[in-house]
Amino acid sequence: MLLRTLNDMWTALRSFDDQALTFAFRAVLVYILYRIIVNIVKKLRGRECDRLWQMVISICLFGVLCVYMAYLISLTLSGRDAGSRTNKVNLEIFGTWSPGGTISAHALENIFLFVPFGMLVPLTGRFFKRWWNLLLMAFITSLLIETLQLATARGYFETDDIILNTFGAVAGFAVFWLIYHSYIAFKHETNLPLSRNEQKLSRITLFAVQLLPVILCVLLIFGFGSDDADKSGELSRFVTEKLLYIINKIMGLEWTAERIHNSVQDYEAYVRTGAHFAEFGLFALFAFVFFYCRGIRNGTASLITLALSGTLAILDEINQGFKDGRSRSLSDVLIDCIGALVILSFINVLFLLIRKYKMKHRHHDN
Repeated sequence: MLLRTLNDMWTALRSFDDQALTFAFRAVLVYILYRIIVNIVKKLRGRECDRLWQMVISICLFGVLCVYMAYLISLTLSGRDAGSRTNKVNLEIFGTWSPGGTISAHALENIFLFVPFGMLVPLTGRFFKRWWNLLLMAFITSLLIETLQLATARGYFETDDIILNTFGAVAGFAVFWLIYHSYIAFKHETNLPLSRNEQKLSRITLFAVQLLPVILCVLLIFGFGSDDADKSGELSRFVTEKLLYIINKIMGLEWTAERIHNSVQDYEAYVRTGAHFAEFGLFALFAFVFFYCRGIRNGTASLITLALSGTLAILDEINQGFKDGRSRSLSDVLIDCIGALVILSFINVLFLLIRKYKMKHRHHDN
């Protein structure tokens, strides 16, 4: 069912990619012009201008938000012809779920559709960093979409859609909240100054929220490792084909759909390798943050994390060996460890840059 959901969403996204990306590109150009004007005004008034890296990050985040909002509008409104859906109101709660109360692919799509909303909208300002404001905004946005769909006959008004959209936004906000407060804890542990609006969480709360993604990563790794050969291969081929389409689109290779489909087997092994690399890189990131925010310094935290990553990689391969059609591979263990090592190396380089930054400002102040 998950694979069907992803495939349905992918098909819908492909239908509107040019329209959505064109809108997002124009919006970003306007935003860049706005930021330039704001900094010119600051300069004329003798105020401190934004630094280059701040502007780049701000523009990138705004661009991602624009792409998402463009796809959201295309998928729910502008991508459909007015009058193409007969007016229909479904106020039954859980009426779109599968028989027996199990969640359907349609319900999953409505959840996934608003997960980026909960992750990206809080970046627009501190007002939406409060969960109740974000929840209200998600509810209003979903209600507005459903109302417009009904008014223009571009879709059906369904209570389920509003509930599931709002739930998806809350799930996305949970991810944002975790990353945001881990960032604050990181600044606190490295003695970087907190801004006026950044408040440190209690250590007990931080312990719980930072342990959760570590556990989820372990479950994710063993979840994929517990699939049999047929199910695992189906998922990897699906992901490979979609990645080839994206690369073809970005690089302008002009490959036909048939060539992309026939090339899947040539690139599937690289995608599976990348998946191993990404899984354990993500685990290493969350595990390191967890240990570091417990007061364990970066060198020790890196060694502990790398040892845990290696142990997890070995256990994952042992688990795979019991599944139909799958075998154990020492090379996969090595790839997993390299993924964790690369992330840990990046983190340690970041710490080195922070130390140099602090030393530079200390000498400047003296």
